[in-house]
Amino acid sequence: MYAPIHAECLALIDNGLQFDPIYGPELSNHLPMALVALARCGASPLQLQHFYQKYTPQLQPIRQGNPTQETAPELGIRDSFAAFYRQFRQHIAAQGVVSVLHEWLPVLLPGLATSAFHGLIRLSYAVETGESDEIAVSLAYWASEYQALGELHFTEQYQAETQLEQACEAFRHYAFQPGIIVDRVNEVVHHAAYQSIAAVPDDLTESDIARLTIRAYLASNDFTLLHGVTGFDALLQLMPFLPDRRLALAYYWQGYVAAFCSTQDRPFPNQPQPSSIEPDWVAWFSTVATLSDDHSIKLTYSCSRLYQTFQFNEYLSAIQMRLAAHEEL
Repeated sequence: MYAPIHAECLALIDNGLQFDPIYGPELSNHLPMALVALARCGASPLQLQHFYQKYTPQLQPIRQGNPTQETAPELGIRDSFAAFYRQFRQHIAAQGVVSVLHEWLPVLLPGLATSAFHGLIRLSYAVETGESDEIAVSLAYWASEYQALGELHFTEQYQAETQLEQACEAFRHYAFQPGIIVDRVNEVVHHAAYQSIAAVPDDLTESDIARLTIRAYLASNDFTLLHGVTGFDALLQLMPFLPDRRLALAYYWQGYVAAFCSTQDRPFPNQPQPSSIEPDWVAWFSTVATLSDDHSIKLTYSCSRLYQTFQFNEYLSAIQMRLAAHEEL
């Protein structure tokens, strides 16, 4: 179903290491992620080159730190990015990728929602490529932007669906300050109303997460909730390197609920399942290969993978909805 990540894609990703993970007003550089998704959907080398040339002018040079710095970099300190990058390159060269991931993913896990899940997402794509330097950049990005959302608690008082209902009610009339996803999530977790809905349901399952996150996105076409879908896909790809699957899901759900509270419409995902849809992967992937919208590219790829696992028609509906918007342009 998926094309291989060919040499031309890897060469562009390697060339893209000259660019910083952040650009503009605190935005995440999606270049390597979109290139992988395009290649896996069958984009030609020429189409990848076209995307690269169109996307990169907005990016900024990668930050250079002090190569003689001897103090250990600190989690959540943006100025530590360059030191983390050097550290992870050295550790991967000495220990190998698998060992470093097993060591560091449990450390980074409480900050799973960092940068609207982008640290997690970029790392999952990097691991898919197997490229050591891209993995090192991704880890450094996550570590330097690291933001935990508070101590994790579990509860038997509600299930996941009820929790989202309560989230809708708790923030129904709340007006957020101007800012991006990260700013609004930070506002949520410091609001008194969040504390009553912050605990993770004891009986939370992967199927619950899959069903609720894709239905919330379908109900809203919300940009924040799109990242909830792609972030969940990324987490599942990294599960082989995490020792405690339940804990990983709990940290993901903690981040997702905070993101859900931060959305404008806070849609409640209680729609009935769409009628049977016959997936048209060839046509859909062919369309994706022509796009320059990095979010549509990544969402289609993530939904295709999640559909293989959960068989929810909502993933197919989400692909149709997203691609139809491009047909209208």
